[in-house]
Amino acid sequence: MILSLYLKIFDKTAKVKYKKLKKKARTVSVSKYLKFTKKGQGTMIFSKVSGSKKITVAKNGVVTVKKKTKKKTYKIKVKVLATGNNIYRDSGWKTVTFKVKVK
Repeated sequence: MILSLYLKIFDKTAKVKYKKLKKKARTVSVSKYLKFTKKGQGTMIFSKVSGSKKITVAKNGVVTVKKKTKKKTYKIKVKVLATGNNIYRDSGWKTVTFKVKVK
């Protein structure tokens, strides 16, 4: 029996201190700020769909805010892909708006 894959995600705003960005780039984990009510099975892969060039998203879900990024709230769209496993063979994805507030 193959079960279908389902992702349900709610986001929270990540906060980064501007004072720390003056010296070097800061990183935060996407999974710390996204709440999965129904988590997909298998490997989770993250990718940035759109948003500020000052913010990057790695495949493992690490968000990097570049050095000297100005104070404001940045919205980026992140695509979350669950690759499935031996029970959940199909993959599933969801696009979510993730906010990073530089204060």
